[in-house]
Amino acid sequence: MNFLQRLAARIFFGSHSVFESANRSPRRAEVPGSGPRDTSLDLTPGVRSELVRRSRYLVKNSGFLQEIVGSMAMYSIGDGIMPQPASKDAAWNKQALDYFNRWARHAEITGRFNLVTCQYLACMALEVDGEIFILKTEEDGVPKIQLIETHRIGSNEEDTTESTIIDGIRVNALGRPLSYRLLLDNGNYRDLAARDVLHLFTPMSISQMRGYPTIQHSINHMLDVAELLALEKHAVKDNADISRVLKTSRADVDDRDFQLNAPVQPQGSDPGFLQTILGGKLVKIQPDEAIESFQSNRPSPTFQGFLDFLHRDSALGLLPYEFASDSSKIGGAGVRLTVAKADRRFSRRQSVLIDRMLRPIWHFVIGHAITAGKLPPAEDWTEVDFVTPRRVTVDAGREAQQNREDVKAGLKTLTDHFAELGCDIHHELETRAREMALVKEIAAKYGVSPQDLYQSFTQTTP
Repeated sequence: MNFLQRLAARIFFGSHSVFESANRSPRRAEVPGSGPRDTSLDLTPGVRSELVRRSRYLVKNSGFLQEIVGSMAMYSIGDGIMPQPASKDAAWNKQALDYFNRWARHAEITGRFNLVTCQYLACMALEVDGEIFILKTEEDGVPKIQLIETHRIGSNEEDTTESTIIDGIRVNALGRPLSYRLLLDNGNYRDLAARDVLHLFTPMSISQMRGYPTIQHSINHMLDVAELLALEKHAVKDNADISRVLKTSRADVDDRDFQLNAPVQPQGSDPGFLQTILGGKLVKIQPDEAIESFQSNRPSPTFQGFLDFLHRDSALGLLPYEFASDSSKIGGAGVRLTVAKADRRFSRRQSVLIDRMLRPIWHFVIGHAITAGKLPPAEDWTEVDFVTPRRVTVDAGREAQQNREDVKAGLKTLTDHFAELGCDIHHELETRAREMALVKEIAAKYGVSPQDLYQSFTQTTP
């Protein structure tokens, strides 16, 4: 089917449809874009680069977007998403975890960032750039990771006619990535094998090859807000510079009447002379003139409501507006619903970071250690869970009490209980056991009862 046939089919089938949203109307603007096709054809390198450029500008200059990006990273990462080995060998689990924690202190190849900081940078990159690349490499026989920003992966001029490279990613016939093209400062490039690169982004369609900023739908809104605020602030300052208005029916105005040192007029009293006697400031005006104080109505209440609408619409799809900006207009039930929706967003982000970043990094680091003989081999060394930070809530006391009751009743395991608190069950139980042993040791040393030394020691634990 040629172009004219496709155009005729589009026009014909797009009219007189039982689906009203498919019908054209002269009262509605035409929806931009071509017919349905792969996302990689719509998200061209130029489009993606422009989205990233605008997104970075707005995050640097918009407090609202800065709050959303910061909140997503803060509540998703917290003190860090930490691994918890899940092999059947408890001793090996402890040894592997200790090795990984030591490695995580200097995880990044430049030595500037630890693994927790890398998590923060990756999480914020998903909002601002839409993606980030992580190269698995090594330095002096030690595994390292290198963070690569989105503008560093792309196609050069030689790739424009090569169909197997899509925006810097070489793929096979099935669409599987084979390599990523790293653009260097000197104009050259280096191809990175796909097995060594972690492409961290949130897919929105099955044909999507590159990520785009999650805040892209709010770019135009936030640009409009910035321009409107700049114009309104300028108008407010102009109005603030005007204190009074002279109303007259004559075309000519004698400005000398408003000058304290104006020459004395032959008729009438001199305002300057009266001012020296009575105090204050006197102004001489004509019978057909009036002086009124100027009162500005800018910014108006409707303008503030308009800005609130733009902010609210910009927050949709990211975080609830009440969570990110203002929760004063919702009640208790609304606050709980808002926090629950935000918590789901954070959980989704944590899943993306774990599946596409942290789990592969664990396999890379621990596998390298086993190969190098720094760790003994284990049959199920790839099995690992991750402990996420404490969940955000507005009913901490009530939920903590309910968790204790569920643990006592056997409805919830200790592992789940500590995971919700962002803690490791092995670390917590070992700490508890050391405390109990210390209480017994000091009580025996001084001949006192452990119950007197530590009242909670006698409480029954599950």
